[in-house]
Amino acid sequence: MQKWIGKRPTMGQKALVSKYDKLLMQAQNTILNPTEKILKVIEAECDKKSGRELDGVFILTTESVLFISKREHMVYKYSQISDIDVRTDGKDKNEWQITLQIGRSRRTFDDIKKNDDSQEFIEILEHMITNQSQKIITTVTHDFDYFLHAETLENLRNREIKITSFLMKRDDMGHTKNGERLLREKHKDAELIVEGFYQDKQKKGNFIVVDNNVLLYEYDNKERKAKQINKWSYNFFTNAVIDHFAIKTVISNDEGKLVLNSSGKDFANILSKVNIPFKFKKRKLHQKILGFRSGKWWKKTIASLVYLFTLLMIIAIVFGEEPTETDSIKSTTEVSDSESEKAEEEARLAEEQRKQEEEARLAEEQRKQEEEARLAEEQRKQEEEARLAEEQRKQEEEARLAEEQEQQTNVFYKNCSQAKAAGAAPIHKGEPGYAKHLDRDGDGVGCDS
Repeated sequence: MQKWIGKRPTMGQKALVSKYDKLLMQAQNTILNPTEKILKVIEAECDKKSGRELDGVFILTTESVLFISKREHMVYKYSQISDIDVRTDGKDKNEWQITLQIGRSRRTFDDIKKNDDSQEFIEILEHMITNQSQKIITTVTHDFDYFLHAETLENLRNREIKITSFLMKRDDMGHTKNGERLLREKHKDAELIVEGFYQDKQKKGNFIVVDNNVLLYEYDNKERKAKQINKWSYNFFTNAVIDHFAIKTVISNDEGKLVLNSSGKDFANILSKVNIPFKFKKRKLHQKILGFRSGKWWKKTIASLVYLFTLLMIIAIVFGEEPTETDSIKSTTEVSDSESEKAEEEARLAEEQRKQEEEARLAEEQRKQEEEARLAEEQRKQEEEARLAEEQRKQEEEARLAEEQEQQTNVFYKNCSQAKAAGAAPIHKGEPGYAKHLDRDGDGVGCDS
């Protein structure tokens, strides 16, 4: 389902896919084009003119806007949408209502939760309607393995590619992750990328990269840039002394010391692999204990207190007073009764919940049946009105024809002079005013001479 929600979805997006997985799979196989890419998906409800409410998913792709539900699918090209209206839902101030103007009709979608995902959806929709030709990168289409650092952002701006606001926020994974992703892009084959520093210049944002050489970078998270500040060949660490602490590792030689905040053993393995000789710093037994390695008195004091407290707790547990058998039985009985009462209460609440859900389901079915009956009655009335209108039209048509027939029957010309004066000559058989005394030659045409 990565196609629908991307590599780093929010909890809401994960819940959406879990709820509508079959519906989305069906849409992917039957509705979407092979070249069509998903830009964003949110949950919404579509209000029909008939009063029906359809629950489903509101989808933006590179080609169109879609609403997919179990009963009905809607697909609109961006070119069909002339305007959009986004406002707070009148039923709930924590939800959005989006109305699309499609030709002369309007389509409204509501029950859209106000959050970062819906805000990004609206931003994408507005962009695609006004400027579909401009490419846009969203939290769904972006590969979060690659950091949107300064150089990448500049490149995207030069190519006029839009980035959503939520993507910029979502792509910021913190100082360490951002620095690692940037340096991983610069050094794709690096064996190790870890935070650390050289000499005593401890500074947040310094990274050590082990590639063909050992490199020291300074990373600025605000500017999203990394600058190389030092470089050593592997030979620089020949005969160095490696000192492993609880978390960090110090590599010392005559030139100075390199401190790795983690992964010290990995660094030592890399030196061994390239045949660089080094030594491990030897410590006395008590100096190997956590808290005593550095030799600082305050660390030793804290460690001693922690170890003493732990020892006393163990002694108290082992040599504490054994509870009597009666107390044990009583305690067990009380626990059992308590658990039984709790189980009964949970069962009662579950039954009440089931009854409430059943009542709600029956009420919803009743509402749907009443709505269907109302719609059927409206349909019947419309058909009855249409039938009565058709009957009235037929009656009026018959009356008109009868009147015309009567007018035709009442026309009489005494002679041809009268017919010619009326402008009716010649008169063919079947026409108003035709009579045998006007058709002397019997050819079916009167007053033709």
